[in-house]
Amino acid sequence: MANELQVRESLIGDIREVSFWFRCGGELVPGVAYLPAGADEPMPMVQIQHPGMGGKDDYWVSDVGMRWAKRGWVCVGLDAPLHGERQTHDPMALFRQPERYESFRAQFAAEVARMLELLPGVLPIDTARLGYVGYSLGSMIGIAAVARSGRFRAAAFCLVGEGGLAGSAAGPDSDAVQLGGVAVRIVGKTDDELIPRERTEALYAALPGEKDLQWLPGGHFEIGPDVVRLAEEWMLAKL
Repeated sequence: MANELQVRESLIGDIREVSFWFRCGGELVPGVAYLPAGADEPMPMVQIQHPGMGGKDDYWVSDVGMRWAKRGWVCVGLDAPLHGERQTHDPMALFRQPERYESFRAQFAAEVARMLELLPGVLPIDTARLGYVGYSLGSMIGIAAVARSGRFRAAAFCLVGEGGLAGSAAGPDSDAVQLGGVAVRIVGKTDDELIPRERTEALYAALPGEKDLQWLPGGHFEIGPDVVRLAEEWMLAKL
């Protein structure tokens, strides 16, 4: 399967940066991975998924990924559909077309599943120790990706609640209720102007397995070191 993955590598100090591309559903999916240079023993993998309007080259993926790689993790980010270097770049399209929410979730879930098939063939990933960290959009689409893959051990979904792009928290179509085997931390903001507190609490209530809810001060667009720290702590404890 390695030949189905295009790879370009470079060194940034003691960090190995691996840019990669693969096809899924007829579309080219760009991604990046950071890991300790010279490491060859299998290590945990943490997917870090960017917020809306951004991409895999954002601070939350690149800078945080390089820092977390020094813990002995393979840190991976993908450009979400319509974001970053995707063939069609139109981040606002989703919010104009809510009827596409389910197909968007399904597309990203398929891309994450395909990545998990391909990457362990070229990088030293311990596939029993997979984590997911999402911020805003990265959490909204990440819930379905984590639930449908069935391969992640832990997830930190930050700045997210039920409804909209994240989907319903309960009922036959809920992805959240399929997360029983995943240790999930939800991180909310007390003054989130996009996601009402009750929606975050409804999502948390629907989670069936090990779970944790943390509140931080500030609004939705204040993704700072406090949010990153809570996600990192959860990965350290659960992977």
